[in-house]
This record gives sequence, C-alpha cells and structure tokens, in this order.
Amino acid sequence: MKTQPELFRGYLLSLIAVTGFGFTFIAVTLGSESFDPITMSIGRVVPAGILAVIALKLMKQPLLPPREAYPLILGSSIGIIIGFPLLSTLALQSIPAADAGVIGAVTPMVTGIVAVFIGHKRPKPMFWAAAALGAISAMSLAYFKGGTDFGGGTYWGYLAMAFAVLLASMGHISGSTLVAKYSSFTVLSWAVIISIPIQLPIAVVNWSINPITEWPTWTAILGFLYVSWFSLSIGNFMLNQGLHIIGLVKGAQLQLLQPIVTMVLAILILQQPVSPITWIAAFGILTSVAWSQRYKAK
Repeated sequence: MKTQPELFRGYLLSLIAVTGFGFTFIAVTLGSESFDPITMSIGRVVPAGILAVIALKLMKQPLLPPREAYPLILGSSIGIIIGFPLLSTLALQSIPAADAGVIGAVTPMVTGIVAVFIGHKRPKPMFWAAAALGAISAMSLAYFKGGTDFGGGTYWGYLAMAFAVLLASMGHISGSTLVAKYSSFTVLSWAVIISIPIQLPIAVVNWSINPITEWPTWTAILGFLYVSWFSLSIGNFMLNQGLHIIGLVKGAQLQLLQPIVTMVLAILILQQPVSPITWIAAFGILTSVAWSQRYKAK
C-alpha cells in the first residue's frame, strides 16, 4: 500500500512528464524548420545517448544492463526509444495528422489492457467506463483539431501507427516493471544506449543522403534537443517512475492529458484557433481522468 507522500510523488512525476510530452509537438514543429523527419525521430538518439552515458557514469552504474534485465530493457528500448518515434514518423508521411492523433489517443487504454493481461492489478468495471470516455474524448479532440480531414491515407500508414501505439504501450510496461529493481533513470539510460547500434547507422545513412547544407536555426536546435533530452529521456524516466508508483493501469490514464497540454501550448505559442467542440472534448478528457483515478485495482 503506497503512502500519501509516495502517491503525491508519483502523480507529480507523471503530470510533469505528460505536460512535457505535450510540448513535443511544438518542439517537432520548431525542429522541422531545419531538420528532416528521420533526424527528428532517429537522429535524436545522439544527444540522448550522450546524456545517458554521462548519467550512468555519475550514478556509477555500468553502461550496459545485467543479463537478467535485458529482455525488459530491450522491450522498453524497442517500444519507446525506437519503435514509436520511427513508426509514428513514417506513418505521418502517408496518413493525415488527425488520423494519427485519433489512433494515438487509445494508447492509455491499450497500455491498461495489456498490463492486465500480463498480470497487473485488475481495476473495477467503472474504471473501464471512465477510460472509454477518455479515449473517445481524446479521439474527438484529435478529430476536430485535425479539421476533420480524415481518410485518404495508405493502409501501411495506418498499420504503422497502430503498431507504434502497441510498441509504446509495451515500452512503458517494460520500463515501469524494471523500476521496482533499478532506478528509473538507469533503466531509461540503458534503453537508450542499447538502441544506438540500431538507430545511429540509420541516422548516418540518412545524413549522407540528405545532408544538412545550412546552419540550423536556434529554434530548430532547441526543438531537436528538447525531443532528444526530454521527450526521449527525461520525460520517459519521470513517466516510468510515476507509473510504477501509481500503478500501470491507473497511471496510464494520465497520458490522456497530453493532447490538452498540446492544444493549450498551440494556442499560446503557435496562435492556433480552437473550436468550441474541441473544448468540450477537452472537458471530457479531464472528467475521464478524474473519474478513473477514484477506482482502486482489485
């Protein structure tokens, strides 16, 4: 049984992570001023890898995980370090952003369902009703935010986005499970490091084909570093720790708040207009999150 201070810490870490992830869309938009999609998705492992090595050295931890931790570290790495950034980026090349947002909105629900199937605590039926409300509201938010521009994407694009969601869920489950034995930042650093042999060659090949011929803008550099250091490393470290404290099934619902954060930041920074129906969808998400956190798992 978690104490109130522990639960407060878990919620605080999770909310900071979700808020930070909400800025990822803005950062990617800024980074795209000077960097191509592969650099923004795969190339971000370079600064993240440097941060991971420094962190492990400071914590006096080995650069590679122990043998018994490899299966879950690999799951975390494939899920949130390699799979989701790569597949979602590729998907967005052939499907509308609104479609990707609708599919991505079910990530918390998928995480909860998969966690239950592999042995995590099972919440009460009313929890799933609250989670369903959140998923529907998040999909509606993505739909109206995208200007209802649906359809027209390729089959492979939709399939890639669906696998991206599944891999993201697997990555968070693997990472938060290991936090029970190792520190969250150690787990995340290992996940980043073992992904380097896969991602770095792809990035190098891409840079040889699509070289950066002009000095990037400062805003693009800041956007690139943000998605590398926060979206890939620090944010996932906080979220994995928070999910471990709160519980995977329940804590995953907090991710529904991310599109609201993105929407608010888009209004403030990108000056994007928002329709009244979008605010209704946002209210549905907030209601769902508050409702779902009331129910204890069995």
